[in-house]
Amino acid sequence: MDLEKEDQKLAPGRDVLLMGLIQVFVLFIGMYSYMKVTRFQVESTLSLKASKQNFTKAKEVVNTVPSEVVWNEPASAEKAVREYTEFVVTKRPWLLSLDRIIWGLCFLVPSYFFIRKIARIETAEFTDSASGRDILAGIATGFATFCFVNVASSLIFFIIGKPQSNYLEIILTKNLFLNWKLLGWTLLAIAFGAGIFEEFFFRGFLLKYFEEKNLGSIGLIITSVIFGVVHFNGGSYVAPILLIFVGLSFGISYLKTGNIWVPVTAHITYNASMLLAGFLLGDRIS
Repeated sequence: MDLEKEDQKLAPGRDVLLMGLIQVFVLFIGMYSYMKVTRFQVESTLSLKASKQNFTKAKEVVNTVPSEVVWNEPASAEKAVREYTEFVVTKRPWLLSLDRIIWGLCFLVPSYFFIRKIARIETAEFTDSASGRDILAGIATGFATFCFVNVASSLIFFIIGKPQSNYLEIILTKNLFLNWKLLGWTLLAIAFGAGIFEEFFFRGFLLKYFEEKNLGSIGLIITSVIFGVVHFNGGSYVAPILLIFVGLSFGISYLKTGNIWVPVTAHITYNASMLLAGFLLGDRIS
């Protein structure tokens, strides 16, 4: 009897360790595959851009686009990523949607294969319908989170000064001002694409397991930290910290309602609010 009680006490620890190992493995596969595909996407896009420039301007020798990106050299990698980012935002915004699809495939496919099929861990019911109340709850959560992040970031920036943003944020806010075409593509990619794919992954796959084991509070913290860390792509360390709180907000909405479409709607609303602010304010947005 004592051994059974002791085993029950240790079970939550084993569950957390097991899911932690599975999540780390899936995250590694997702990040590695996404990095490889993204590198290929950057190189192929810049090569096509260079070929087009050479065709239209025979005298121009393309020095701005490296013939081969040396990814283990920071200067070469940063130059390529910056040029690719500027080209996509200003000339080919539809590639933003392609990037979100690639992200979804790189993270959701291994999640489904290793978490659902091999480990046989329950996932969220992605086929659930959302009532009007669920949609309104998601919109309210997303907008409240947007307001909180803006107030918190303003206070932080007032104390420590405004940190350097990553290049995507800089070039996006610079070109988004009253740009209907770019707004449309960014809403499709960053609001809906990221909102759906990321919530399916972080809440639908990762957080759901902890909830099934009655470890929702622990899972909420772990998945929210992962959510913040995964979103660090250069620039300030303030953004990932704030995004941990964003992940907490979305995670709580899922644990409270049990419907994956509530955090999905919240995420879409949050990202759309950021984009609309950039559309109306341009690079004046902090």
